[in-house]
Amino acid sequence: MNFPSSSLRLFVRVLGLSLAAPLLSGQSPEYVPPPPPTKHVTWELRARYLLKPDVTFQGLGSIPLRENFKTEGNLILGTERSIEYDDGFLSQDYIQAALVEGQAEGEQAIPSPDGEATSNFGYINDAQAESGALVFHNYASMSDPAAELSGSTDGSLGWEVNYTKFINPRRNLGIQVGFSFNGFDSRFNDSISADLYVQEFRHEMADGAEVPELPTTEDADGNTVQEPFRGDVVREDVESGDLLEWLASEESESLLEDGATVDTTADLRTSMYNFRAGPTYNLALGQDFAFQVGAGLSAVYFSGQFSAYEILQNPGGGENPSRGLVTTDSAEWQVGGYLDANAQYLFTERVSLFSGMQVQSGSNYSQENEDRHANVDLSSQIYVHAGVGIRF
Repeated sequence: MNFPSSSLRLFVRVLGLSLAAPLLSGQSPEYVPPPPPTKHVTWELRARYLLKPDVTFQGLGSIPLRENFKTEGNLILGTERSIEYDDGFLSQDYIQAALVEGQAEGEQAIPSPDGEATSNFGYINDAQAESGALVFHNYASMSDPAAELSGSTDGSLGWEVNYTKFINPRRNLGIQVGFSFNGFDSRFNDSISADLYVQEFRHEMADGAEVPELPTTEDADGNTVQEPFRGDVVREDVESGDLLEWLASEESESLLEDGATVDTTADLRTSMYNFRAGPTYNLALGQDFAFQVGAGLSAVYFSGQFSAYEILQNPGGGENPSRGLVTTDSAEWQVGGYLDANAQYLFTERVSLFSGMQVQSGSNYSQENEDRHANVDLSSQIYVHAGVGIRF
């Protein structure tokens, strides 16, 4: 259908005037506020910070003696005879023997038939050498299992979601249910003193020979440095070389109080899942401010991962005895109570900002790692929080 051009121009003018009339008269569109909340329900999202709890470790600093430091030679199992001390060793030696008839000329090394002494031995320092003998040691440390060592602990930033249902029209008394998560790490990383347990073994040189001296070298500054001694792995025949007797002529044990230094690292990593429920009361302070306080019961699922690694500083200068890294996992439920309080600023009837504090009660948490323990004081957990609430 075709309209006359004059009619179309008239229609456009009328439409423009109708739209511009409110502007020309100084009027604006009327603002219609949203309806007030009617369900008496509030949802809250909080960021909350756990003040660092007290964490202590027990049983650190004890390193047992190495097990099976002696190995018997066994051709079937492919093992060589050896004794491994913390400051030296005795090991299977070999002799040169002609190849069997029919093979190419040459020699090969075969295990020495000498079961009394070996040329394949080594030691670390001059103090081990005595007249015609070498003294070897095995070391262990013992600490007070009841001694408590404080771990370094940081606070933890977490979160919480709350649902509040007010049960009266004035919306000041309600029931609040919350779920939250926090986790913290604690560490002990230091050297501690312990008692030093020493096993001593004296081995005589065969045929009354003197102990071979430690070799010396020069460092980059031209200073003379002693190196560990190592004997011949292969000797020309059964009778040649400096030989050390396999059988220890003397054995003794001693305990030196505070004679051990143990480098210790212990870590506890935790996660805390918290469920709580209880009554809450909201007190209006004018049109824009309010104060809310609540209390009730809480259930906390606490899980921890406890790792420990320890090294005994070798007083003889050899390889340091250690207690390898061990990690354990554990978890438990705890039931307690809570007290929650916060101050609110009301932007509108629906939206508010708040900040406050929450205190939860519980019991101590303890986790084992072999004979070591990590203890967390959860009797009073303090949280500082802030967040936003929306009413429906």
